[in-house]
Amino acid sequence: MPPKRGHLFLQIMDKDNQVQDQQPEDNLSHTEDKYIRVGTDYYLQGVQITSKKQTVPCLLFWKKSVILEDHGRPAFSKIKKYISFANIPDNKATYQREFEVHGNLFYNLYEQLKHKPKEGAIDNTHKFLKHVFQNMLPVIEDYLKILYENPTQKLPVICLVSKDQETGKTTFLQWLCEIFGNNAIRLGNEDFSSKFNAHWTGKLIVGIDESFIDKILIKEKIKRLATDDRINMEAKGRDIIKLDFNGKFILLSNKEDNFIQMEKEDNRFFVVKVPTLKPEEKDPDLLEKLKEEIPAYLSYLEKRDLIHPKRSRLWFEPKDYETEAMRKIIVNTRTKVEKEMLRWFDDLFGREDVGEEINIVPIKLAEQLKETLRQINALPIDIERIFKEEWKLSPAVDKPQKFKYPTVASQYDESEHMMVDTLSFIQWTGKFYSIKKEFIAQRQGK
Repeated sequence: MPPKRGHLFLQIMDKDNQVQDQQPEDNLSHTEDKYIRVGTDYYLQGVQITSKKQTVPCLLFWKKSVILEDHGRPAFSKIKKYISFANIPDNKATYQREFEVHGNLFYNLYEQLKHKPKEGAIDNTHKFLKHVFQNMLPVIEDYLKILYENPTQKLPVICLVSKDQETGKTTFLQWLCEIFGNNAIRLGNEDFSSKFNAHWTGKLIVGIDESFIDKILIKEKIKRLATDDRINMEAKGRDIIKLDFNGKFILLSNKEDNFIQMEKEDNRFFVVKVPTLKPEEKDPDLLEKLKEEIPAYLSYLEKRDLIHPKRSRLWFEPKDYETEAMRKIIVNTRTKVEKEMLRWFDDLFGREDVGEEINIVPIKLAEQLKETLRQINALPIDIERIFKEEWKLSPAVDKPQKFKYPTVASQYDESEHMMVDTLSFIQWTGKFYSIKKEFIAQRQGK
């Protein structure tokens, strides 16, 4: 008897070596679990792998013709249909995969957490967080409570830096990934730099490991996304989808002094230098112990009261999470021109006769710095850019006026029989900038 159309006909040998006909398992079974249709596109519920070798559940675009070839036309009646995607995070028992609005069904990209709060000991977790964040422990515990209970709230970008290995940076990110499951992802720089972002746009935790962000555009992208509510989700060969973005960035780097170029105004970054563990403090089983305490720690977070009330769009005030590690990065990542400008002003303000304010125009300051910055082309233009864009200053006058600026020249002193530095004031006419002693001290973190 010939096989029926639409079914696979198998021939197998029974124990007597006789050919026996057997119909296969229903080709349509579990089709509704494998595929969904969102809008007019079909998706396979599969996985991807990141450069950090993390497998991430995701929706893979799947051609209708392939589904037809694999399962036949009846399969389409079993595939669930949604009008669009949604990204609605909920870490509690009220979680929903689907949302119906005015008869339209939406597919929630956020995944349900596997861990449930349960009272228990959290000694290892407290000890670990105290080691990583030190005196900032109240801030990070507020951060974690908000993250768990109010996941749509925007929060600062956490940056854990240390030149040493095995300090706990990676363990912290791995622990967060365990808590939030498929709503967290570890990326490399190359993953985040790609314009195709469908594998991380719906995540609550976006960890970028071994970060060295040497491109201004990448830094600005992170700064923008830290406060943006919406993002364009883009997959290769697919139309762009506008999606709610709730991601919180965790950056890990061994470049503790200069992993990112940072200005004092970059107050969206919470930079922590993680101290080195002593040999006797290292525990190869620490991550497993932390995982075991997750239900108890979630229970602790639910009962814990917030210390910091909401003060800004990122909840905290910038001073709440300002650290010496951040100030160090600000100083170390300045351009050579700005460093020389700050040195020149600082040297002059160290002289009693200069006073509390120096008036200067870019072209005359360039003359003062030319000995140490000979290789810099168009130095006056660069200086004026720093005045305006980095220091946020404007000329003190609307039209050119006479002013005096200080300069130091080396001259031979007959009485001392040696070269000495002599301060003098030179008159010039121009639209000068007024630079205050206090401002230079602030730029230097004094």
